[in-house]
Amino acid sequence: MKLMFGYRRCAQRRALSILFSAVSLTAACEAAAQTAQTGSNPQWSNAPTSSSGSELGAQPRAAGEGSAAPAASSDVDARMHALEAKVASMAEKEEKRSKALEWLEHVKFTGFIQPQLIWQWYNDAASPNNGAGGASGLPAGVSANQTIARPDGYTTNPDTFRIRRARLKVEATPTEYAKFIMEIDPFPAGGTASGIGTIARQIEAVAVIPWSKDVKTEIGVGIFKVPFGYEIIQSDADRPFIERSWSEQNLVPGEFDTGVRAYTTALDKKLDIRAAVVNGATESEKNFVIVPDLDHGKDLIGHVNYNFGPFDVGASGYYGHGSLVDATALKFKTYKRWAWNAEAAVHHKFIKSLGNTKLFSEFTRAQNLDRGLRYSAAISLPSIPSNINDDVGNKDEYGFFVRLEQDFSEWATLGLRYDVYTPDSAQKNNARDTYSLLAVGHFTKALQLMLEYDFAIDNVHRPGTEAPSKHIHTFSSVLQARF
Repeated sequence: MKLMFGYRRCAQRRALSILFSAVSLTAACEAAAQTAQTGSNPQWSNAPTSSSGSELGAQPRAAGEGSAAPAASSDVDARMHALEAKVASMAEKEEKRSKALEWLEHVKFTGFIQPQLIWQWYNDAASPNNGAGGASGLPAGVSANQTIARPDGYTTNPDTFRIRRARLKVEATPTEYAKFIMEIDPFPAGGTASGIGTIARQIEAVAVIPWSKDVKTEIGVGIFKVPFGYEIIQSDADRPFIERSWSEQNLVPGEFDTGVRAYTTALDKKLDIRAAVVNGATESEKNFVIVPDLDHGKDLIGHVNYNFGPFDVGASGYYGHGSLVDATALKFKTYKRWAWNAEAAVHHKFIKSLGNTKLFSEFTRAQNLDRGLRYSAAISLPSIPSNINDDVGNKDEYGFFVRLEQDFSEWATLGLRYDVYTPDSAQKNNARDTYSLLAVGHFTKALQLMLEYDFAIDNVHRPGTEAPSKHIHTFSSVLQARF
């Protein structure tokens, strides 16, 4: 921004200089023309010689000849003074304009939009028509991918255009010690009930502490991304895969929570240490807006990563409390939940003619961290014991993903990903496996087309029942524009 204002002022000064020179030259030419018309150019007349051949003395000009020269000089001076006054006035106005827009030098605007076309198709077990009308399986005469009515007034159509994400982020830095961040999304999120939503994503007031040239700490208060693992922290605009892995979508849905955080970078930003104290309710949970935290306790999160150059490694930890509410019996029960995560990544240009190669992997082990948004409470959440003073029956979860991204010059990227997640590892054959294939075309740095195919085999089921073997196919196309 400073460079832009400097360039503008420089261009204006050069333009004024050229204008000044042009006006001066024009005035000089006019003066010369007026002098020529009065015949004052010759300083001496060409008088004839004497009969003897000797030259006569030079004849002086008649009185009054050349009187236009002083008038022309006076006119040039007047024009010069008028031009100088005009230039001074323009410079004063420009200075006032620059001061009025000076605040823009401390503000940064970024954003992106992701319009999406999504198609899905299923086998009989995974079909949204399964169990419709109280039938066991598919109703008579209804196929797995046929569109029918639902009891809530909607239909089972899975194919649609939609705006997957649209973000506008403003980052203001009035001084080197303070920062304000606000990111919004014009589409409601935060729960399934009508009227419950928020367009807020990241909203923070941040204090910056530069301990030294190499060590800096940011202390932020507000809504921010949960600093757990690599994939949650990564921007949706930077990740070529349209959605995060299934384990991340279940354990930390919505990615954002409310609280206070402290991030420290050191060793030329190779060492990244993050810690946070949050409510424990993410933006995708239905009580995020109405009651951001159901219990008194707060959740603690830590993350550390070291970048060695061609690869990096990191680890995360999570500890807090979840809550169960029985509105019928007026019972309320809190329970402990925790998780740890290990991450590793390789990022290097092994073949220069191709481009960057990126390999990411994460493993997460958790207990009672699932939020119960994508599977029923009986599958994903602990239950309230008959004796309210007893401990809940714990649910042990684990998730893993590995993804490969290979650039082919600056114009294309191909990717592969495998991820697995189980909300209850105590049961056998109780996980969802997803295989993803990705192709990205980079038209410019600001515009890219992402094409992704996902095949999921979902065997997550209630205790005491058989694995359903649901097959879910998803094709998604996103045209992303960013600035």
